[in-house]
Amino acid sequence: MPLKNRLFLFTFLVLLAALLAIVFAPVAVSNGLRLWVWWKSRQEGLAVSIDKIDAPFLQPVLIRNFHVKSVRADALQIDLTATQVQLDLNFSRILLHRRGHAIRNLSIEDLHGEIRRENPNVRGITKSGWGTLQRLFPQKCSLHSSEMRVQDGPTLILLRNGTLSASEIEAGRFSAGELMIASPWLRQTFSQLRGATRWDTNRLTLAGLTLARGLDLESVSLDFSRLGSQRVRLEFDADVFGGKIRGNIAHEWHSPRYNWKVAGAATDISLTQTSEAIGLTDRFGGLIRASNFTFRGNLAHPADVTASLWTEVTGLTWRNRTAEAIMLGASLYNQQIQLQQLYIKQKTNQLTLSGQASFSSKSSDWLSPDFRGDIAATINNLDDFTTLFGAKSGEFAGKLFVEGALNTQARQLGGNLTVEGAALTLFKTAIDSLSAKLKLQGTELAIEQLNLKRKNDSLTAEGKIEMSGEHNYSGTLDTRADNLLDYLSGFRGSTGKSDSPIPVDVQATITSSKWDARGVIRVPDASPISFTANFPLRIGTDWSAFQLSPLNVTVDFPSIFLGKAPRLFHPQIFQDGILSGNISLSETLQHPRILGDVQLVNGKLFASSGALFNLAEASSRIVFEGDRAWVEFFNATTKDVDVLVRGEIDFKDTSDITIRITGATPIFDLTSHLIDCVNKIEIASTAFHLAPVVGELEFRGGLFQSPWTISLKEDSSTPLFGVSNPAGLARNFPLCLGTGPEEKTLLLGTLPRPEGVPEAPQKRQKKRR
Repeated sequence: MPLKNRLFLFTFLVLLAALLAIVFAPVAVSNGLRLWVWWKSRQEGLAVSIDKIDAPFLQPVLIRNFHVKSVRADALQIDLTATQVQLDLNFSRILLHRRGHAIRNLSIEDLHGEIRRENPNVRGITKSGWGTLQRLFPQKCSLHSSEMRVQDGPTLILLRNGTLSASEIEAGRFSAGELMIASPWLRQTFSQLRGATRWDTNRLTLAGLTLARGLDLESVSLDFSRLGSQRVRLEFDADVFGGKIRGNIAHEWHSPRYNWKVAGAATDISLTQTSEAIGLTDRFGGLIRASNFTFRGNLAHPADVTASLWTEVTGLTWRNRTAEAIMLGASLYNQQIQLQQLYIKQKTNQLTLSGQASFSSKSSDWLSPDFRGDIAATINNLDDFTTLFGAKSGEFAGKLFVEGALNTQARQLGGNLTVEGAALTLFKTAIDSLSAKLKLQGTELAIEQLNLKRKNDSLTAEGKIEMSGEHNYSGTLDTRADNLLDYLSGFRGSTGKSDSPIPVDVQATITSSKWDARGVIRVPDASPISFTANFPLRIGTDWSAFQLSPLNVTVDFPSIFLGKAPRLFHPQIFQDGILSGNISLSETLQHPRILGDVQLVNGKLFASSGALFNLAEASSRIVFEGDRAWVEFFNATTKDVDVLVRGEIDFKDTSDITIRITGATPIFDLTSHLIDCVNKIEIASTAFHLAPVVGELEFRGGLFQSPWTISLKEDSSTPLFGVSNPAGLARNFPLCLGTGPEEKTLLLGTLPRPEGVPEAPQKRQKKRR
């Protein structure tokens, strides 16, 4: 064939091929792209639907109404929708399988979607799927009107109205109407975010983001260059509340063990600004001067985890708690935590703790690791130091020195501690010196020596306490005090006089939490008061349980001269008289059995404004017989009358005690006005026989709680205004002692003292003077 014809034929074939390409390329590209998307999504367990694909010749491909959704329940749940996706394909790289970006430009409109993983073990995207995603990264991309929800277990990230543009040759922009992050450790919402972007070799960088006041994200970079190898990396640099935080996080999910690598550092972060930004009601003060943290491994495989932490906090303040410096250094390697140092400095107080702990491969044993460590503390102001850990100011004071070693192995505690203290105040009680030696061995704490001294008072104890099971304890206790009144400040008031001291000696032997105690109280110018007590008292027993515990108590007081005895209570009751008796109590405090008697002879009462009765003198004898007591007689006098009564006390249940009083002489109810409660009972002389006659006074209430009530039951056998009273009417009043200065008096009357009857002894003495 002539050369001229060959050239014409070749030109014709080229033109024909070009014409065919122009005609059929859009159909081939659109169908090929649809087939490729279907094939790849099917491999990943996804269902994809596309309404239409427009592929003009040598023009970007336009995909309309793109929707992809997971079809497997045991896989990562994906649900994405976009109204329009525009692709500028690089056919030379696609057809020739050359390295580089297969997409020059990618633009997505109205992307809405959700990615959810509730179980960390569910099937995700395959390795080939991650490689395909990496090859689809474009040279330039833009995203408009995005709404995304990403959830991984309890962690949720929500993006609303997001816009992104990024390019390899020019800076782009990022904006978001709202970004919310919620997790067990953090819950925060950021609004109206604005920043710059850069896309370089599959690395996306966001810069200049202001998240909140005092929190600026200078840059954050997401490295997807090894996404095909199932690895991503995040780096960030932020200005945080006056300081800096830098971090680096890498995640490799193809490796089941070493799949997390974290490193971070922080400097000069203000705790004041942090607490204000978070919105804490109790503001913190201070500075995180320096902090470094590293982590490598997977928490699901703790044996392979390595980590380290060093942090220093200075000028810490919270409420009334302060500390000049707190330093913590620790590392984790081969299932062992090495505590290099925990150091707390607070003015002149210092505490140092160091040691190491070994963890079991079983996560159930993590809360009881094997630990060996040394502790040393020099506390020159115990009040400041205990306040740092939550104690109330004023409850503790003085100097304390602690030194020793502790260790735990196989849930067994061991070690020894030496404690020395001087000029102490413990729970508002002054102690001149404290010395203790403690030894821990297995599940037992042995108190080898405990000595407390306060002036001439002392307490010596030794014993052991079981740290597991029922926490039984045993030992001996010996205490002596020169003056019991020093320890009864909660019951006494200021009397304006110096009382004579009351020495007390107490010894106790404890066996398996059961106390056998005995003691002597020496009241001045009186026979000693001796007592014995046997009762169980387990650790953690509350008052309600103690009231139901069995006990045996005996108290013997042959004669107490009340005029010379110190004033124990305020307001004072007796200023003279002799009190004697012997009491034996058994069973329980709730339902006691009491035997014995108590007798008062020639008791002289204070006529104070706080007294319940206006009595001047009284003598009585009470006999206890099991769950009842009999007031054999109660003879009292006032300025004008003599009161002679007897009664009965029912204490089967100490939460509901009943005291019934009947008069040997008539008692009249003279209260003419209405009162809502009674804080004083006054007995006056009356010859008015038409007043209601009180047949019985009844007091009712609990021994350890209030309120109490008083009932006046009229005598049904006595006519009232000439009319019989068969029903025996009763008037009930609550007792309201100490509720206020206003007197609410219940006025009772009795017949005047007959002529010729001697006056009370104290009145005769006044006349002689």
